[in-house]
Amino acid sequence: MTQELILELNLALIPEERLANRHIALSKQLAGRYPAVIRLNGVTPRLAFTPHLTLYQVPIKVQDMPALYAALAQLTANASALSLTATEFASNEHEGSFEVRYDAANELMQLQDDLLAAVNPLRGNLLLERDPAGHKLTDLITEPGTAGDNIRRTGFDAVGDPAQGGLFHPHVTINWFELGTSVELNAPDWPLISDFNGRFVALGIHLLGPYGTCAQRLAALEIAP
Repeated sequence: MTQELILELNLALIPEERLANRHIALSKQLAGRYPAVIRLNGVTPRLAFTPHLTLYQVPIKVQDMPALYAALAQLTANASALSLTATEFASNEHEGSFEVRYDAANELMQLQDDLLAAVNPLRGNLLLERDPAGHKLTDLITEPGTAGDNIRRTGFDAVGDPAQGGLFHPHVTINWFELGTSVELNAPDWPLISDFNGRFVALGIHLLGPYGTCAQRLAALEIAP
């Protein structure tokens, strides 16, 4: 019996290089101060933990990858690069993540909706093994509420405009720390949150790494300026 090969993917917006380098510099700075499990370290297609803003984490059969690429190429051809405003630094010591959060702009919400419409049918009934915090999706799919509903519908919880009760809170994860790490927010030597305003210029197809990272870029589809 032949088992079908399945890839777990992170479909994510790629920031312009100037902005990505600022994400990486902050990650390095914090990793020197707190016990980091993951820190950002690159922007190239090679193996690296690269800055990204996740739109959809999804399992896809290898045989369906050409259809996925074609759908996303059409999507990006009709999209425009996004200039996003960073709103705050945020830390979740119970999961160990630290992130730069971004405004839930209407154009970004629409892009996620369009991407889900294009990709979710290719997913079928496949589920990721775990979410970024390590919880099994086979457990989470039975949960009541919005997160469970989103997983049952799309296989992913972080879906939908937060202004309408959705759970897509745009962010770039800067580090994952050891559980229980308490980060002093807005320390005096940190850059300004406005330094992380910037453009996201491509849609990346990445292999999904540990903690929801983008471990290797398979393709980058440029979005028109």
